[in-house]
Amino acid sequence: MNSLRLAYCDYIAHLIGGNLKSNDTERMLASVARTEWDLDERGAFRSTLKKIRVQDRNGKNYLITIQEEAA
Repeated sequence: MNSLRLAYCDYIAHLIGGNLKSNDTERMLASVARTEWDLDERGAFRSTLKKIRVQDRNGKNYLITIQEEAA
């Protein structure tokens, strides 16, 4: 029997995105965007990939990605 193993990409993205600003005690971050899901043009699930865009106080942009690693 093939057992289903859950991926926790959504949970990990939620933890990262939700805690970046609140833990930015040095106030180095200007913005932390909402998590972007990998959806097709109709809004259907495409992959486990999640993206979080961050901008620092100097206007430099960063991209954090979370994706289930292939076995």
